[in-house]
Amino acid sequence: MEIGFVGAGKVGSAMAILLQRAGYRIVGVASRTAESANKLAARLNCPVLSKEELAKGSEVLLITTSDDAIASVAQEIAEKDGFCSGQIVLHMSGAHTAQLLEPAADKGAITISVHPIQSFASVEQAITLIPGTYFSIEGDTRGYSFAQEMVEKLGGKHFILDSNSKVLYHAAASVASNYLVGLLKTALDLLAAAGVPEEVRLPAFLPLVEGTLKNTKKLGIPQALTGPISRGDLGTLEKHLDAMKELPELLSVYRALGLVTVDAALQKGTINEKQAAAIRSLLKNNWQGLH
Repeated sequence: MEIGFVGAGKVGSAMAILLQRAGYRIVGVASRTAESANKLAARLNCPVLSKEELAKGSEVLLITTSDDAIASVAQEIAEKDGFCSGQIVLHMSGAHTAQLLEPAADKGAITISVHPIQSFASVEQAITLIPGTYFSIEGDTRGYSFAQEMVEKLGGKHFILDSNSKVLYHAAASVASNYLVGLLKTALDLLAAAGVPEEVRLPAFLPLVEGTLKNTKKLGIPQALTGPISRGDLGTLEKHLDAMKELPELLSVYRALGLVTVDAALQKGTINEKQAAAIRSLLKNNWQGLH
């Protein structure tokens, strides 16, 4: 199928390159800046076109702009009669549904969203990571077969997502990726309070994080859980809480995550309901004492 790309950022560029390698014909590129469009077009050996020209010449149009620009780009193309009946138009936003492409749907196009569950720091990294990545597919069911085939040719995996669940899905992605960074910052702040030199804080703890992720991949949740809550070790938890009493913001994070971890320990079967209740009481009472 003949595919066009509006947007030449990290994800759009990587997708265009990988789809071309997979045998799809990339008919052209459009982008907000001439520099990014020319750079990608040179790599693909395809022309740089206006958005409406590209839309008119594409069986499939991927709008891989920033999230904030998707709706306005779709509207602009629709106003210039760039969309047609039966054409597939998709975006790759994790936060938004295919509803953003309503101007295309109003012209008879099949609209879907296809989102890679991955974090990309650069085009080259994205090219490396996309094979093996899971993608969520959402929107007009008529576009599912194309989206599934596309993901499979990229070497990815996929699942169908209900449109009403897209926001919760994106919240989960934010927790898994963005909040992991915030969690590590909390650990490093605790190490700072403990007097550990800054230059060794992250290098010292990354192997622990990587080991935990490997265990989680191998054993799953909750079986990968270790530590004082998993053991029902109230004494250690009391010491932790006492040591953080002058660090209320860090203590709040510790308490909130501790309460979640109690549920995981129960699921693992390493503590019983009585132990879980005692840990919850300790964490909640400590929290109440701060207010």
